[in-house]
Amino acid sequence: MGNCDAIVKILLRRLAPSIFIAACAISSLQAGAVDSGEVRPEEYAVYNAVLGNVQMPKENAHALIVDTTLNFRCGWDSGNPIVLNGCGGMVMPPDTTEQVHELLRENWPHLEESTWQDLEKQNSRSSKLRDSFATSWKHKFIGGDSAEEKAKEWNSADCAFYLSRVGLNEKKTEAVVFVYFASYMKGVPSTGDYFLLRMDKVKGWELEGRVQYFVSDQQSR
Repeated sequence: MGNCDAIVKILLRRLAPSIFIAACAISSLQAGAVDSGEVRPEEYAVYNAVLGNVQMPKENAHALIVDTTLNFRCGWDSGNPIVLNGCGGMVMPPDTTEQVHELLRENWPHLEESTWQDLEKQNSRSSKLRDSFATSWKHKFIGGDSAEEKAKEWNSADCAFYLSRVGLNEKKTEAVVFVYFASYMKGVPSTGDYFLLRMDKVKGWELEGRVQYFVSDQQSR
C-alpha cells in the first residue's frame, strides 16, 4: 500500500456484524485502469440532482468532488480513486455484484433491468469527470487533471464525494448512481448510498429512492 496518501481505519455497520475496514486514497492510478470514454451529459444532470438534495451538517461547508469515478472492480490496480476493503465501495466484500443487484431489487421492485445492466456496464472501469457540477455549497474539483486551488480555505475540507457512473434505462427516464460520502467532520459518519431517480418532464431528474449500503465511523485519522 505504498502508493496511498493515507490509510484510515473506519468501522463499518451493516446487517452483518460490525467489522473494521481500511480506506485508502489512491494517488496514482494504474495504466489502463481508467476508461477514456466520455461521461454522458445526462449523467451530470443526475449527479446535480443528487447533490442538490445534500444538506450539509455545518454552515459554510467545503466539499471535495473527486474527478475519477468509482467502479465495481476490486484490488489496488482496479482504477478506483479510493479502496474500501479491497474494492471501491460499490460492492463491499464478502458481497458480490449480483448480491448488490438483489439488494436494489428488494428495495426497488420496479427497477428496470436495463438500468441495472447499464450501471454494470458503465462501472466496469473508472472514467474521468469534468467539473460540470452546480452545488449550493462550496466545492472543489480534485484529481490529477484538475486545476490546483491554493486558497487557504481549502487547507482542511469537510468532506469528499466519490461518484460512480450513472446507470440509465433505455428510455433514459430512470437512473441509478452510487455515491460515497467521505466525512472528515467529527460526529458525522461516512456513507455509501445507491440513489434511484426518475425523469419528470417538467422538473427534470427527481430523487425517488435511496438504499444506504453502508455507514462508517472514523476511528483514527
